[in-house]
Order: sequence, then structure tokens, then C-alpha cells
Amino acid sequence: MGDKSNMAATGIAPSLSKHTLERIGAEYGLAISQITSFRSVWRVKTNDGFKYLKRSKLNPADLIFIYEALEYLTSRTFCHVPRLALTKSGRPFMTDETGIYILTDWYFSKELDFGILMDLKQATAFLAYFHLHSRGFTPAIAGHDRIGWFSWPSKLELRLQQLQEFRRQALHEKENSPFSRLYLRHFEPYYREASNSCELLLKSPYPEVALVASQDKSFCHHDYSGRNLLRTTENRLILIDFDYCLQDIRIHDIINLLVRNLKHNSWNPRIASFILQEYHQISPLTEEELRVMHVLLNWPQDFWQVGLQYYYEKLPWPRERFLKKLESKVNARFIRSKFLREFPEKNGLYRW
Repeated sequence: MGDKSNMAATGIAPSLSKHTLERIGAEYGLAISQITSFRSVWRVKTNDGFKYLKRSKLNPADLIFIYEALEYLTSRTFCHVPRLALTKSGRPFMTDETGIYILTDWYFSKELDFGILMDLKQATAFLAYFHLHSRGFTPAIAGHDRIGWFSWPSKLELRLQQLQEFRRQALHEKENSPFSRLYLRHFEPYYREASNSCELLLKSPYPEVALVASQDKSFCHHDYSGRNLLRTTENRLILIDFDYCLQDIRIHDIINLLVRNLKHNSWNPRIASFILQEYHQISPLTEEELRVMHVLLNWPQDFWQVGLQYYYEKLPWPRERFLKKLESKVNARFIRSKFLREFPEKNGLYRW
């Protein structure tokens, strides 16, 4: 949705047929004159300005949830998100034999760079305002599967089982895989961390924190990163890509923001305290939330995730890429552990 280059129009983008493009134009009542591919989406020039077109991997129920969430934010005067365009039949997506498509306005913009302190400061404040405006959201479809308020204990228990499965697969292929040999070499300490995190969560004030969140009825973006936070040419911030949004405790988003920045700054506690203090100024965090945050930060997310990508998702990456990624995780283990030990005293808000 952000314009990152000066690419000229390239005609119909790869894998998008002229027939499908005509169907999209007809469904949305638009005359499409140009189309340019950007990453996995398209920018289309229409009689109503430039639009963002994406082939979605989500099902209709998920897209309706996202549409309702975005409309709710807009109704709460949070005009910093895109709005899914409606087709002539009133649906926030268009379907044909090639897939499901969504359409929004295109924003000429640049991605925020969290490595720049002012961008990080603005992103943190923006996240706090986003969470505040998301309160009170009740989706039309009852019993949808995008509720995570009380799910963390079962989620971590499942991931603990997945770690055991990753170990089994690593043992099976260790003779021919440098990745698996390295994974096994570091498995036990990470597994202890994971098991300990599960136990600590059950003893933490998590139920109370989840209950408050469920009563607030707020939701999380769930992929809060610089690439999804744009600064437009009018100097407005726009949060895009709500594919993973769900109703969950707000510290889920805050933890993601913390980890994204900590792992690129040698797990410096000053970065964490900066983010937490900036957020707290706008939307105060409770000590109970910080205690639960500490428990969830103890979960070895990176070690579990690289195992998931290698053994389960089997991403089509070169083996060298997997190995380098795992090496970077294990090399940061000791500075991460030091950060976690110090977090109760150096988080910048509470001490325990």
C-alpha cells in the first residue's frame, strides 16, 4: 500500500488475468486503466484514484471480521486505517475462480523505521491509541475463531508439544543436516525455558489480565511492524494489513513490538523501558500486565519459530538461510537471558 519506488506501470501484473481484472472493475464499479505489481499486491489506477488490490488467503468469515474491525475503528474517529471497499452487492471482497480479492485506497508513503528513535516513539504512541480506540468492539458473527483472550496457556502447551516433535524430526535427520545437529545441541536449555514459561503462566495473574481485556473487548493488530505502519506524503500514519488481527490481551502487540526492537539492539533493557514508558504515558499498563508480559517474554519464541518454519511449514528457503537464522538465535541466548533476569527491576514502570 506504500509507494516504495518509482516503478512505471507494467500492464497486467503476473498471475492476474485480463478477465479477472475486468471482473474486479465491474464488481467495484471502477474503470481500471493501469496496474503495477508491488511485492504480492497490485496498485491499480482507476477513475476513482489509485487503489490497492490484493488476492487474499483468508476466508470470507475472516474478511468480514477484519472489515467490521476497520469500520469500528473509523466510527471511533481513528481514521488511520484503510477501509475495505464494498462491491456492488455490498461485500468487502470479490470472488471468482482464481481467488478472493480485497480493495482499498492506495497510500503514497514510506514505511516507518523502528531503528530511528523518533519513528519508534511515534509507533509506540500510535499503538497505544490504536488499542484505546479498539475497545468495545463486538463482531457481528458470534463465536468466531479470532478470540484469544484466555488462550495463552493452551497455546503454549501446544507449542511445547511441537518442540518435542521438532526434536524427534531433528534426531531422524541429524546425520545429514547441520541445522538439526545445531538444533539438538541447544534443544534442552530452550525446552526448559519453554516448560518453565508454561508453569509460570499458570501461577501468574494472567486470568485477571485476560478477564479485563475480554471486558474491554479490544483487539490486537498481531503483526505490528515497520512495514505495516506507513507515513503518507501528508505526514499521516496509516496502519495496514490486518490479516492476523484478533481479540486478545493488548500486551500481545506490545511484546511483539518489544521483541522486534530488542533483538536488533542486543536486548538492551533501555529499549524496553523506553517503549513501555512511551506506551504507559498514553494508556497506563498495570503491574499485573507487566508480570504476565515477563512470563510470555520468557517463552523461547525465536527457537520455537525457526523450528516451526523448518520442520513443519517447510519454507522453501536454502538450508544455509535456516542455519544462519538459527545461529543468530542461539548466539543471542545469553544476552536475552540477562535481559529477562533484569526485566523485573529495569522495565521502567514497576519493580518486583
